[in-house]
Amino acid sequence: MAAAPVHPLHLSTTYLAIDEDAVFLRVRLFKNDLEAALAAASGLESLDLRPTAAHDSLFLAYFTRAFELRFDDADVVPLLTASGEDEETREGDERIWWAELRYDVPGGVEALTIRARQLFEWFEDQRNVVRVLRTSSGKQKTLYFAAPDEDWSEVRLD
Repeated sequence: MAAAPVHPLHLSTTYLAIDEDAVFLRVRLFKNDLEAALAAASGLESLDLRPTAAHDSLFLAYFTRAFELRFDDADVVPLLTASGEDEETREGDERIWWAELRYDVPGGVEALTIRARQLFEWFEDQRNVVRVLRTSSGKQKTLYFAAPDEDWSEVRLD
């Protein structure tokens, strides 16, 4: 199933902060694109996304399939800590949906491996930008994923 593009740009941004014992993510996507993907993944005709437990569960199931994150070659299960619609979007602009996730990683993280494929199944021009920050050192790295690329990217911020 393909969605008719409403806007000419298909992009998500993810900010990933590596702390001592946890990794925090804040992902932002166009709300209408995400609604179409979640509805299709759930067998629904449509979805009006809200920050509810049921919708958070749909998002988490979809996101963890599309955005894969491994820590030092180990899989870690995320916890969705918050979600909602960006209230600062100006009238006439596309609505943005954000979600915050936490990955507990006792003992810290030396290396991350990331594959960011969210919405690739919907838009052949989908782009996903992931900005990684190690909070203790301030070191940063920006990754760029373009549909239909299925590759993994490794990040070391020693």
